[in-house]
Amino acid sequence: MNPEEKLRHAIELHSQVLHSETQAISARDLSTIEDILTKKDESLEILLSAKEDLGEAYETSTDLMQLFEQVVEHQQKNTENFRKLHIQESESSESGKSSDTFSDRVSRAYRK
Repeated sequence: MNPEEKLRHAIELHSQVLHSETQAISARDLSTIEDILTKKDESLEILLSAKEDLGEAYETSTDLMQLFEQVVEHQQKNTENFRKLHIQESESSESGKSSDTFSDRVSRAYRK
């Protein structure tokens, strides 16, 4: 597989992970979100490595740049939706109740 195909494949893989994350956020499934965060870290590593392997040729491919921009926009939407979910969850929880460690970890992941 040449570097451009490798990057295209990495973008598609990361997009699939982001789609799964979108569904988990919509379902308010914190357990699945945590699992997806691990997969997302792995797919992001693959994506960045493939982008690095392609080097400057990436900047001359408008098709790849558009795909990459779509991934970034999808990630931003997921982050925004998770923050909204977290705010809703925080507002509905009892006042004075200690935070759930699991929820705190997931929420910190989205604040990065």
